[in-house]
Amino acid sequence: MVAGVLVVAAVLVQLTLLNRLTLPGGEAPDLVLLVVVACGAHRGATAGAFAGFGAGLAVDLLPPVHHVAGQYALVFCLIGFVVGRMVERTSAAVVPAAVLAAVAGPLLAAGVAALLGVPGITGAVLLSRLPGAVVCNLLTAPLVVWGAGRLLGGRRGEQPVRHALRAAGGTRGAVS
Repeated sequence: MVAGVLVVAAVLVQLTLLNRLTLPGGEAPDLVLLVVVACGAHRGATAGAFAGFGAGLAVDLLPPVHHVAGQYALVFCLIGFVVGRMVERTSAAVVPAAVLAAVAGPLLAAGVAALLGVPGITGAVLLSRLPGAVVCNLLTAPLVVWGAGRLLGGRRGEQPVRHALRAAGGTRGAVS
């Protein structure tokens, strides 16, 4: 429920506010990508993939659309799944996974667009726009992933420990 609300809010803020900002370098952070990263990091690979697919499909279908439908659904689904798998293996992978996703997201989106034959994807365009997109994502990733993670229930791994301690019985006062 919380993940769905976060994804919808991120899509709306991205499409109505962030895409219209004129930031230095001409790029804006990809809030939707970073919320998908948080969902994958804090809820696991399956939830990350579902959140990514839903968020990407919304971005693909809501105006303004300048790309092939399904492009961002594929990219965000893959990113959510990979981040979730990385964090499932070790909870210390949240930061490296967020950095990887902030860099890989725009690159993967450009690669998929080039494979689908989207006009305007040239080497010169990629060299001029990708560095700005990656820097914007890297600068906003800590705040967005941390904030979304807090709304999703804190750090990954806390909930199972809390439930195991409650099930054990005698430690009711030790964990809130």
